[in-house]
Amino acid sequence: MEQREESEVVREGLPPGPGWPRLALTGWYVKDPWGCIRSARGRYGDLFTLRVMNGDVVVGCTPAHARQVFSADPGNFRAFAVDALGPVLGEGALLVSSGETHRRQRKLLQPPFHGSRMRAYGRAMREVALEHGRALRAGKDARVHRTTTAISLDVILRTVFGVEAGAMAEGRQLLIDVLEGFSPMVVFSRKFQHPLFPPWRRLERALGVLDARIEEEVRQRRGRGEHGEDILGMLLDARWEGGEPMTAKEIRDQLLTLLVAGHETTAIALAWAIHEVYRRPWVLKRLREEIEGLGGDPEPEALARLPYLSAVCDETLRLRAVVPDVVRQLTQPFEYGGWRLPAGACVSVEIEAIHRDPGLYPEPDAFQPERFLERKPGPFEFLPFGGGHRRCLGAAFSDFEARVVLGTLVTRLDLRPLLEEVPARRNVTMGPRHGVPVEVLAVR
Repeated sequence: MEQREESEVVREGLPPGPGWPRLALTGWYVKDPWGCIRSARGRYGDLFTLRVMNGDVVVGCTPAHARQVFSADPGNFRAFAVDALGPVLGEGALLVSSGETHRRQRKLLQPPFHGSRMRAYGRAMREVALEHGRALRAGKDARVHRTTTAISLDVILRTVFGVEAGAMAEGRQLLIDVLEGFSPMVVFSRKFQHPLFPPWRRLERALGVLDARIEEEVRQRRGRGEHGEDILGMLLDARWEGGEPMTAKEIRDQLLTLLVAGHETTAIALAWAIHEVYRRPWVLKRLREEIEGLGGDPEPEALARLPYLSAVCDETLRLRAVVPDVVRQLTQPFEYGGWRLPAGACVSVEIEAIHRDPGLYPEPDAFQPERFLERKPGPFEFLPFGGGHRRCLGAAFSDFEARVVLGTLVTRLDLRPLLEEVPARRNVTMGPRHGVPVEVLAVR
């Protein structure tokens, strides 16, 4: 058996980290994850332990750590914070399942997010973006994140739920009621899922209404025998490996997961992209010239293939990580960064630290889309959607939507950003604190 070099000796247990009380450290990380990580990394190095309310999390900050986690046998891990997320999303949701159940769910849910099925949604994405762009008024102030949220929700209503234009406002309000209940404390801790906590009461009420709507829609479609061409229809058509259809509860859990995981990440990324682009006239000029080369009404697929537009979207996701880390719980002992960690501990890949590594991205705090035209980062160097067997199922859908919507809006809107934005915690995501306030100069 090959002997390890002395420098490769594996230590047992957990690496050192801040000695704060769990509640205080959790509060710091929830409020300012990048500040917390930078402080701990400066003192303890690239691997350290954060003892938070959901457990002991060993944080890795380099591509080598990402490779260890994302290349490992999936059997080493289970979903993180299942106790908190399960009651919110449903015990059958993809985000909280593990092992063979997770594998079967991913296999069943993949088809709507790939190939021609996904691209068929492009025209709806562009139409929704045009509608909300035209709703802005020249000479008025607006908050971009509100607009991109409305766009993302309407895309979900049309492509996932098949909602017609006339019912869009009612459906949008229902989804907003649900999403506003996802406070950070509800998502991060089971202790706050209590009737005495007002956000939990509001979320339970909104989820009750959504559940009833989904159950009724499933019943009606199955009764008609016409399932539809949207994602809900595809789930109704889907069959498990044994040939049985999904139950209404299983469909509900996956649709809620798609709503929560799918709408906000794209809406935030689009808001950040507009913030960054409109603060740099040279970027906006180059972007518009590339898009205008496609003509007055470009096909969504043509937009999504544009190199500079894609680079702008990728640079936004690098600089403004919507989800700053990926956390998984160990089902068995696991070697991570020179430490043999015990089962039950958690491992985290710190995406934001990797995305701001000056060795990978010179001038890491600068917005430079050209870097993605000059060099394609490695699979463990650019991780906006995580990696490994739990990589975001809707990554291709989100990328496609971001390119189509951003490519549509920048040729129709003249905007003047009103301040320099900073990130703030929303739930598991980080978004612009002030919603990207702008003055609308012109709408075309």
